[in-house]
Amino acid sequence: MNGMIQFIFWISSLHSTSLMRFPDQSNYDSSLAIKNANKTANTGLSHRFECFYSADSRAVYSITLCADLPDNTDPTRVNLGKEPGHVFIILSKTDSISGGSINQVFGFYPRRPASSLIFKRVHGVIFDNQCREYNASVYKKLTANEFQIILERSVMLAKKKYNLNKYNCYDYAIEVFNSVPGIEKLPVTHVKFPFILGHGGSPCGLYKDLMQLKENASAWAPYIRFGLFESPQSCSN
Repeated sequence: MNGMIQFIFWISSLHSTSLMRFPDQSNYDSSLAIKNANKTANTGLSHRFECFYSADSRAVYSITLCADLPDNTDPTRVNLGKEPGHVFIILSKTDSISGGSINQVFGFYPRRPASSLIFKRVHGVIFDNQCREYNASVYKKLTANEFQIILERSVMLAKKKYNLNKYNCYDYAIEVFNSVPGIEKLPVTHVKFPFILGHGGSPCGLYKDLMQLKENASAWAPYIRFGLFESPQSCSN
């Protein structure tokens, strides 16, 4: 029983410490980051998306799907210490003349991390992922109508229950991205987790699929990149 309790607390800390991650951890205050993330979550996506609604005929819209690996040196490793990695979305509205951008950067989490292990399906919540490190991404330019569809789908899908194996950050983010009308849908690949029986979505699965799409010269190849990047800041209302 003591082992199970320790395991639950480990899972809880695993989710909490993965809320936001920066290349320089030495000056990183995780408690402050989690506090700020919770404030952002409480505002709701609909409110956060209000920064996109001003009319602008010069605007260029886009969506970026990002994979933050647990281990920057090994894309097959699904967990490193308390870090499982993360999959998240960047939505951008860019002025075609000035180049200035408005962004929202966000991902899907369990509202209560420990309960996601005990009850499997739990309430989900959106957290801000601004200034988060990531290792791979795929980009898609959108029309204004397509962007509106993505905004609506992001809000709707955020109401789903979080499930560590069946609907986690990976499943949410890739379903939002695949909501773009008329595109070649990205594959959905679940991998074996080391800390629980079964399979689940992971940034490692997304990284592998993007690598294969790049190597096979798919239609997505020109819009896929690998390296060490940092997401932009999210706009605030």
